[in-house]
Amino acid sequence: MQTSWCKPAPSDRRPFFRRGRAPLRTFLVAALLTIGASVGCRAVASRLTVNVTSSMPRGLYWLRPSGAIDRGSVVCLAVPRSMRMLVAQRRYLPPRFHLLKRVVALPGDHVCTDDRRYVVKDHLVSAVAAQDLLGRPLPSPYPFCGTVPPGVAFVAAAGNSSLDSRYFGPVPINALTPSVPLWTFF
Repeated sequence: MQTSWCKPAPSDRRPFFRRGRAPLRTFLVAALLTIGASVGCRAVASRLTVNVTSSMPRGLYWLRPSGAIDRGSVVCLAVPRSMRMLVAQRRYLPPRFHLLKRVVALPGDHVCTDDRRYVVKDHLVSAVAAQDLLGRPLPSPYPFCGTVPPGVAFVAAAGNSSLDSRYFGPVPINALTPSVPLWTFF
């Protein structure tokens, strides 16, 4: 009878998927965490926008698609089709960036953009500049003087040359996304 002081060698007859379970579990957990973080980051990133213009405080804004739109609300909107070429040629915004503006008039309000003045409910919102800050000509004011029809709103921002409803007119309310400043600076 032979005595061995060594333990017998482990059998390598285990199926492959059972060998090295700890590294496989670690890999699966890491993969799931990576996927979860990626999806979570995308979800958060899809709710953020950055303002790089001087018409509103520069900074980071949180988008609230289900939020209410009232007078005074800050909203995010795509650059209207009539302004896209001007914005691109003059590089007012990076490509695919959106505008951030404040709602100044809703259906039923009275708005006038004549005589180079932007007036809402008999209150002067701003003059309508003929040139941008670099002296380049801006479009004529959007021709409107009357009651805001249902389904649209007028937006504005600080500055006489802000690209807003004074130049492109009313915007469909369903094209506006309420926004809340998270971190801003001037």
